[in-house]
Amino acid sequence: MSNQFLVGAAEVDITPPVGTALAGSLKPRTSIGVDDPLTFKAVVLESGGVKLAYVLADLIVLGREIGDEAVALTSSRTGIPPTNILWAASHTHTGPYTMPLFGGEINQEWLDGLPEKFAQAVAAAHKSRRPARMIRKRGYCLKMIHNRRLKFKDGREINTWLLHRGEEEIQCLGAAAPVDPEVGILCFDDEQGVPIAILWHFSLHTNANFGPRFSADYPGVVAGRLRERFGAGVVPIFMPGAEADINPLASYCQVGDELASVIIQNLDKRQPGKGGIKLGALKAEVVVPWRDLTVDQEKRIKDSQWLPTDQAVFRKELELMRKAGVRESRTVIQAWRIGEIGFASLPGELFIEWGLKIKAESPFPWTFPVELGADYLGYLVTEQAWRAGGYESLIARSARPSVEGVAKMVDTALDLLGRLWKT
Repeated sequence: MSNQFLVGAAEVDITPPVGTALAGSLKPRTSIGVDDPLTFKAVVLESGGVKLAYVLADLIVLGREIGDEAVALTSSRTGIPPTNILWAASHTHTGPYTMPLFGGEINQEWLDGLPEKFAQAVAAAHKSRRPARMIRKRGYCLKMIHNRRLKFKDGREINTWLLHRGEEEIQCLGAAAPVDPEVGILCFDDEQGVPIAILWHFSLHTNANFGPRFSADYPGVVAGRLRERFGAGVVPIFMPGAEADINPLASYCQVGDELASVIIQNLDKRQPGKGGIKLGALKAEVVVPWRDLTVDQEKRIKDSQWLPTDQAVFRKELELMRKAGVRESRTVIQAWRIGEIGFASLPGELFIEWGLKIKAESPFPWTFPVELGADYLGYLVTEQAWRAGGYESLIARSARPSVEGVAKMVDTALDLLGRLWKT
């Protein structure tokens, strides 16, 4: 069995036709053009007889049914075991609808074609594998980000973009939770020292571009800058961290430029890296209980400070969920290792406190939580956020899991990381 470390990377355009509805807000928008293309970006790693694939989809979310179909098709074409094919959605708010959220219309013909394009991306990456070495770097982005929930003396938490909706007579006690400024960076160089792929991880909502055109948002800007610096052949691949309650404070171009500068500054100082990297992956199915659909959330809706017309959206969401009669989801937790670095993904928008818990309690010296992987269940809130209310703590198809369900997913992720560390 060869210990040679091989890496290949590729991407496939998945931009829908102009005119397709854009997701990312309570009210659908119609796309009128393309700021930058949406893609599947894939990297395939091989070491010690183990192959691992990671795919980033420039989509707001992707459900398990489509994802499972894509993984099965990819495995049949490449021979990579389904357990070792990992994926996540970038959460761009200027991409198409992939699930029936907030009344948006889905381009079904486009959606049905995604598994084939997913498989094409991984197959192309698999075919392009060549000897490589890995370099790990870490930077910080302390600018342009904030926790988007503020706490008040009466126990409520209100989202920052809704503060102007009403007069507040209760004193603000600051941010409800911290941010995570760490930028995780993995660079895979070929034998000439030229990057094949750059994986980078950051915890920030991908909603800086709210325009009417398709866009990968700030990860697309980062990709462009990294290609300018390291060559058109490199495939930069975003790993979305715990960003559910973390928002940008600048345009997507400014955020992307800042992050790209951090990554470039670190990689410009890199030394030849390691070969023979240990790889591994695990997946686990869990049953996740939903939030209590029998409760009256009228007070929560009004306290959230959405406008009355927007409040009606959440009343309708609760009604639709009650009629559907579903009270739990069977979903997937993913975990994988690349050398001394552990990754774990959960199928929803992970609050920053959960992400920091995973980083703190993982046995790996370096761990990066990845959200929106393998499925989509909505906001993964903390007990504090659930008690305090706010947008993410309303009950909707975009906010299904109970706090107990989220804790179960986090515990499962930590268990998988522990098992990978021991292998």
